[in-house]
Amino acid sequence: MRDVLLEEIELLRQRMVIMGLEFGLDHPEVLEYSIQIDQLHNELNQIDHGLSKVGTSKKTYRFYLLENHAYFA
Repeated sequence: MRDVLLEEIELLRQRMVIMGLEFGLDHPEVLEYSIQIDQLHNELNQIDHGLSKVGTSKKTYRFYLLENHAYFA
């Protein structure tokens, strides 16, 4: 689940940057991407907090982009 959230966050971030460069940072779609990213970050923080409570360490990750998809390893 954590990896899926990380991939979604990265893909939304990329779209937000592209839209921001094209239409400006105050464009409604750019702001909507930002809100979606914030919500996913909150979910990720809840997962990470839950892992720290049970003593499970978060695994480190690397991501790479390939054909408009972010992959985490």
